[in-house]
Amino acid sequence: MANLQQLHERFIEKAQRSMDFGRLPVRIREPEPPVIAIDRWRELEGSLYKTYRFRRDEDRADFIVQLLAYESGTHHHAQIKIDEGEVELKLTTKDINRVTERDKEYARYADVLFRGLVYSHRDGDEG
Repeated sequence: MANLQQLHERFIEKAQRSMDFGRLPVRIREPEPPVIAIDRWRELEGSLYKTYRFRRDEDRADFIVQLLAYESGTHHHAQIKIDEGEVELKLTTKDINRVTERDKEYARYADVLFRGLVYSHRDGDEG
């Protein structure tokens, strides 16, 4: 069994080793983009349905304003249901009560718009 003097000498020897102060003991990680569940379009009884979820009220408001501008330009309208943090779209061509290419174009536009708003640089500003 080692005596106290030997233990002390080993302690001092280890303490006198040069230490690497050139890097931090932990690695800094970049924040990952937020994960936001995205529903798929559902087709039911001649209509397309999708719910978009928003973490920020500003993004939800921008989404709605830009959808309304799109409708004004295309003269094709969706049923828009607005709830806390969500916007649900129902697309159908009312004259024939079924999904047409115009509805699909609107759906593609809404998806691109959503991705642009939600996954923009503004998400990094929330702490």
